Amino acid sequence: MVIGAAGGAQDPFQPLSFVAAGAAPTQAAVANDFMARFALVKTQQALEARVAEAGQRGQWTLVNFYADWCVSCKVTERVVFADPCVQQALADTQLLRPDVTANTVDDHALMSAHQILGSPTMLLIGPDGKKRRIERITGELSADEFLVRLALARKG
Repeated sequence: MVIGAAGGAQDPFQPLSFVAAGAAPTQAAVANDFMARFALVKTQQALEARVAEAGQRGQWTLVNFYADWCVSCKVTERVVFADPCVQQALADTQLLRPDVTANTVDDHALMSAHQILGSPTMLLIGPDGKKRRIERITGELSADEFLVRLALARKG
């Protein structure tokens, strides 16, 4: 792990991944590419504006509350967002990521506005701007469980 950290590796589960940089993309690399689609939002106003814009396009929004210190957030990236079926299911979805790592006043206000106690928490918001509260995701889950929640939210 020390060698991996010195080499610039970001994933503690694959500390020597930087060695295979020229090889075929790893699951972590695929997840990192997908995670680049998430737009950072820091305030409730910014989140509301982005959701409204998506609604005008008839687009769903996934809001993924994240923190750097959150181990379950990293697991979700590796297990759920690296899955090709999940990526395909979210192809037409706006992806937002409030990063609450710093635990600022804005972070608290944003989490409070959505009654979120901590990360990871994911919200599914329809084009109508309404949260599908029953399909809220808190904690770790599998890619298959995520896909079921996504399908239920889109149905109802």
